[in-house]
Amino acid sequence: YTDRYICVVRNPEYTKNLIISKASSIFNIKGYRGTSISDITKATGMTKGAIYGNFENKDELAVAAFEASIAKILNQLRALISGQPTAPLKLKALIAYYSEYIENPPVNGGCPIINTSVEADDDYPLLRLKVVNTITMIKDSVKKIITRGILENQINQQVNAELYATTFYATIEGAILMSRIEGSNRSFEIIRQGLEMQINAIAI
Repeated sequence: YTDRYICVVRNPEYTKNLIISKASSIFNIKGYRGTSISDITKATGMTKGAIYGNFENKDELAVAAFEASIAKILNQLRALISGQPTAPLKLKALIAYYSEYIENPPVNGGCPIINTSVEADDDYPLLRLKVVNTITMIKDSVKKIITRGILENQINQQVNAELYATTFYATIEGAILMSRIEGSNRSFEIIRQGLEMQINAIAI
């Protein structure tokens, strides 16, 4: 405890990162409305003063926690996809990642995009914007994989990259939601088979 306390006092960046790390799981499990600053103080062992010394309010902390969760997921995805030599294999790697994701989510509580979307309504415009931007970023990344695959003669040129990317990602997120509600990955695995068949159909 003493070593950690000294580190917190001497390193403000450590303090902020510790708060974000603990808050990420709490917000993802309990939701924005269900999470209180007291939950954060209990998890970090810090006072409310320490929390508000690093974040102006709960909104700012919630956004930072969401961004940290998404950064963790995107870093894992980039590392996995970059190791695949072709566009079809990159798409299959993405599906495989989310299949593992259901059983062992990188952030406690499941998919932060789905969880935050539930509350990202007009009452929380900044959170909603972060979710929308994240979805757009992932769809664009899938679109780039497909577009490059077409240019490198790995994917059929008749494929509409934007249409395919949007449908592909929406299907994965829907499959995650179904599996979570059902408490089983069976639906995801069925959908995974269908998506892989589609990839095989457009691959050259």
